[in-house]
Amino acid sequence: MSSYYPIRTQRLSADPADDVIVVEYNDKESASSEEIDKSLELLYGSADEKLLGMEKILALCQDLDALEYLIQNHQLMSALTRLFSEDGLQTEVVFAISKIFLAFSMFKEYHEMLSNHRVGALTLRVVDLELKRALHRGRTSVEFTSSELASPTYSFTFTNRQEHLLIVCCSILCYIADDYSALQKMIKKSLATTLSYCLEMKTTQALTPVLRLLMKASIFEETAVEFSSGERRAIQKLVSLLHVSSISDKVVRVLFNLSFHNECAHLMSSESIHFPITTMMRNKSTHAPACKLVYHLSSSEVNRKKFVTIGISSALMEHLIEMPPHEQMEEGLAGLLVNMTLYPLCAEIMLHNSELVVNIFRIIQQSDSHYNKQVLLKVIRNLSQWSKEFQYRLHQALTVGDASPLKGWVKRPANYLSSTESKLEDDESDENKLIQYSSIYWEHHFWDSHIEFLLQSALNCENDDLLVEWIGILTNITKDDMPAGLHWHDLLYDNNRKIVRLCRRILDPDEAKKRHDDIKMEVIIWLGELCASKECSHWIASSNLIDAMHDELIQCAALVDGSQEMGLQLLLSYKKMMMYDETRFQVIGGCGVIEAILSCLARGHALKTTAEECLVLIEDFDRDQNGALGRSGMIIQHKRYEALVEQKWNRCSNEV
Repeated sequence: MSSYYPIRTQRLSADPADDVIVVEYNDKESASSEEIDKSLELLYGSADEKLLGMEKILALCQDLDALEYLIQNHQLMSALTRLFSEDGLQTEVVFAISKIFLAFSMFKEYHEMLSNHRVGALTLRVVDLELKRALHRGRTSVEFTSSELASPTYSFTFTNRQEHLLIVCCSILCYIADDYSALQKMIKKSLATTLSYCLEMKTTQALTPVLRLLMKASIFEETAVEFSSGERRAIQKLVSLLHVSSISDKVVRVLFNLSFHNECAHLMSSESIHFPITTMMRNKSTHAPACKLVYHLSSSEVNRKKFVTIGISSALMEHLIEMPPHEQMEEGLAGLLVNMTLYPLCAEIMLHNSELVVNIFRIIQQSDSHYNKQVLLKVIRNLSQWSKEFQYRLHQALTVGDASPLKGWVKRPANYLSSTESKLEDDESDENKLIQYSSIYWEHHFWDSHIEFLLQSALNCENDDLLVEWIGILTNITKDDMPAGLHWHDLLYDNNRKIVRLCRRILDPDEAKKRHDDIKMEVIIWLGELCASKECSHWIASSNLIDAMHDELIQCAALVDGSQEMGLQLLLSYKKMMMYDETRFQVIGGCGVIEAILSCLARGHALKTTAEECLVLIEDFDRDQNGALGRSGMIIQHKRYEALVEQKWNRCSNEV
């Protein structure tokens, strides 16, 4: 046997008196080659001698200087791996060998040598063997087949000795899994299946290394597929472990990785994960991973409803109210806030909390983080979208005298109608219903104290990512959101120069090339929404902003692969602008507008349908006192005739 030359280890110590780094060397031999030779000889003896040899080697493993020599001793490693792979070996011997391998696996530098001796594969084999023994012990009948592992009725019974062995083996695999290529190999050897059965162990001490290994293995699609197939007990088991505080942080991280797989996310939802994970959101130690998992699950409308039912809205509001303005918002919480405010009942609860809205605007004003501002603006935008839709539904409910339009949008629809029933009995006119609707909505004062802040923030914003949100919020603000005595046209004329400059900066053909379509579409939608009143249509006509919209439509029509969404929003805004004379004349008389709209007839279904509606409106309005078509109407009819002739010609050609 070759002699032992210990690696020279150095210890760095700093002397605080002179700030000089002193290097000391330790040349002391930690183990003699004679001791290792004696231990190696014992490995070839009886079971008791093998155990004695293992104990000597384990004692040597406690010295870090000896570890490298031990693992580089090819004869020793071959003997250990040979014993580790033998069938029918005593559990005590296997346990002793696994502890030696565990000592090696704790050091990343030794992983390659462990891989060369197939320690990972052999450890997996030992784990599988112990699982089969536990399954056999849990069965009532005598016969045993390995196919029972796939049975939905399997039952494991682990002894304390087995659990201790599995703890060590799973710890070995966990350390080796730090090497990505080694982890990939284990995944190919059905590591996911093995770990799903290891979750059946009862003690948290035994489950801890299993969960640590699962945190690494769960990033692979194979693991998610395995956990979502077959008897599907793994997801159920993981969800049940969320109630165990000592390991819940690891469980939630595993579930987060698995939630990227749709089937796994569906199984989590069906296992009543909502209450324990919401409880974990309130705990500082598990708040971040819990928010990430809830964020993934909240992409489903069904899950949003369940989360609101168990009270997640209050947890989110607590985080928002207590959040320091200068602290970076966690990504999971940010995504969760945006997702949950898309759900009407959650938006209703949050918007009725005036302190929450005030605090959000305070954070937006004080925060230096564009990320925080953008997230919170998306939240405000979702809330304003809810209030806008609520107005429409409330008007519908009062018109028909039934609360059904409000169902699913507010928690108690009847409450919004009960206070008005007696008043409406005396006078059922549509005018009185409209006045009553405005009164019912306006008394909530959702936005009236924030209108000036919203407009000025948009006008002074230089960041396009934030500006698109500010304009989106303004688009959702209606006349009934205004403070008493203030109207949209008052704001438009008071801030005329700033608003026109902002819109032109975004829609101007030269400047628009530098900007994303999203911000241009928001301005176009906003201008269309402003045409809800005659006074605002006067302002839009005087601003000449419609000409900039024409340029954008013509540019979209000229591009074969142009943005259909952009074209659709332009046409929808045109439809609203044609309701009033001032804006209608600018739409109909725009240079190249009719031709651009006609070209939209050859695009997608939604764009084609909206274009046809616009053309019908233009034909109806472009007539003289006698009802005769004007120039634009004649062009439209001529183009339609040409299209019909072309269709007939093509049909005849195909028949021939």
